Amino acid sequence: MDREAIALALRNLLDNAVKYSAELKRIEVRLDRRGKGLAIEIVDFGIGIPRPEQRRIFEKFYRVSTGLVHNTKGSGLGLAIVKHIVEAHDGEILVESTPGKGSRFTILLPGRKALSNVAASVLNSGAPDVGGYSVAENPHH
Repeated sequence: MDREAIALALRNLLDNAVKYSAELKRIEVRLDRRGKGLAIEIVDFGIGIPRPEQRRIFEKFYRVSTGLVHNTKGSGLGLAIVKHIVEAHDGEILVESTPGKGSRFTILLPGRKALSNVAASVLNSGAPDVGGYSVAENPHH
């Protein structure tokens, strides 16, 4: 697994979660075994993505047509890059989203590629198979 590429994909998803959330940000990151592979989830409680637009968000230069998106800096390349990196690892990127409630992006990585040194050490550390870390940002700091 190319750790730097996967890290870039995760950074892009985290950046979007921060950009498209309200003033108080709540973001969850989860790591989970799925069969012989690995699932990495980034969950936010932000503006969400309308269902008809979810099919297109991984296209180069595509940006959702809501007002907040166009008032937010970006080129429309972040999710296209995520998709390219994940597919280069024989993986899949999924999105579940509800406007006004937030989004869940799930990276599925198959087999041994997913269970690299870092992922394997986390999953085999005695921690539960499903875990999460919630990040909340205080707007007053």
